[in-house]
Amino acid sequence: MNVVRSAGSGGRRSSLKFQNENLSAKQLVRRPACTIAELMAKTKFSKDEICHLYRTFKQDCPSGEVTKAHFASVFATLFPSGECYRYSVFLFRNIDRTNSGFIRFEDLLVTLSLLVHGSIEERISWIFDLYDLNKDGMLTRLELLQMVAAIFQLIVPVCKLNFTSITSAIEERTNQLFEIWDMHGDGHVYKEDFLRYCLQ
Repeated sequence: MNVVRSAGSGGRRSSLKFQNENLSAKQLVRRPACTIAELMAKTKFSKDEICHLYRTFKQDCPSGEVTKAHFASVFATLFPSGECYRYSVFLFRNIDRTNSGFIRFEDLLVTLSLLVHGSIEERISWIFDLYDLNKDGMLTRLELLQMVAAIFQLIVPVCKLNFTSITSAIEERTNQLFEIWDMHGDGHVYKEDFLRYCLQ
């Protein structure tokens, strides 16, 4: 998905119109449900940037949708020596806000806009949502443990893992973070507290 690499880099002038693409009758393609003007209103990208990102997206995903498997395979190219499937699934779920099982161009564009142009509060809030695996508005120690483990797997090559020492390191890091973030001592980290801590 080269569209991620293209975000924020600007695009060339284009008269691309989403609704008027020539398509083969056999090819099922999902076009964006939004017009360019609506996408500009939802994001902080210009018309040229949106057109450039859309062309790039269509090169990688001609169907107009990214499946979880395709997303994981593309993400694996970014971390060739680590195990990234678990983290890519967490990331996929955070972009696929409608739980449709695929990422549409609009979903990706809104996420990229937030991460490239959003305020620090919006970015931290997005990170909290990424960590909140069951999307109930609070983090538990188990959710944080799963996320920390997924991040460790991204960084440390699987073939070089010493299971006992890495498990201990993951649990230690999870406990350190949870102790700091659980400001009420009730076994939950709330988004407001997470934001307050990160903005200190």
